[in-house]
Amino acid sequence: MKIQYFEDTDTLAIELTNKPVAATDAVSDDLILDYDSEGKVVAITLDNYSKNVDTVDLQAFGIALLAA
Repeated sequence: MKIQYFEDTDTLAIELTNKPVAATDAVSDDLILDYDSEGKVVAITLDNYSKNVDTVDLQAFGIALLAA
């Protein structure tokens, strides 16, 4: 998993896996989901991040790292 923030575009990109993207769905103007060929989500993109998320309260809990 890779999480990147791009300050110049105010975009948060979360790459869940290295599988190639087969389809993309714009859920809203600011939320984009990418899917693999099996229909599983492989990436999440949140545009206008600072306008959509209260970054003061951002926390991460219990993120399990699974062996490949």
